[in-house]
Amino acid sequence: MKKNNSNNKFKSIILQKLKKIVSVEGWSEKVLKQLLQNGVEKSDLVTFFQYDYKELLKYSLEELNNSLEKEINKINIINYSLNKRIKKILMLRFNILNNDKEFYKKTFYHLLIPSNNKIMKSSLYKSVDTMWYLAGDNSTDFNFYTKRLILAVIYVNALFVLFNKNFDEVESNIDRNLKKISKIPKIKDRISFIKDNIPVFFKSFLN
Repeated sequence: MKKNNSNNKFKSIILQKLKKIVSVEGWSEKVLKQLLQNGVEKSDLVTFFQYDYKELLKYSLEELNNSLEKEINKINIINYSLNKRIKKILMLRFNILNNDKEFYKKTFYHLLIPSNNKIMKSSLYKSVDTMWYLAGDNSTDFNFYTKRLILAVIYVNALFVLFNKNFDEVESNIDRNLKKISKIPKIKDRISFIKDNIPVFFKSFLN
């Protein structure tokens, strides 16, 4: 246990230094050398991240989900209706994103590079799956997948708002899309909602 805690502490320190670098320079293999210049031991980068900047990228995305879960655990979200739970979870997530906006903005656009297709798909699925899990979703049928697709569309649309406009407009964007989907009772119509509202770039990630 002590070893795990120590490892997590080292990784957290590396992540904080990484955020400062990526917020200015963006993602590339150069971040490894820049971390070394900022006092990170190469042995730690090898041990924890295989000396691969994409492992750092994946770790930063995993930690975003972990941070969200910690925030959710501070409140009694089960008292909310399901729609309100999802709204609360989304807003807590966007608060976390907004606190390191430049880092996550550069991360998001780096993930749009075709060579990062696999990481994008995996991280997006984990993100929406985590949010539904935290909301207490127990569906196991076809709804399991449609719910995650719909939330992915709502989430990605709100990401564009955060990164291209401002945080104040995120909530109204989420409210608008949640209201739209709540008025669509049939699964086939919800699939149409996904097709009509999904960003053009994102369609390739569902193939």
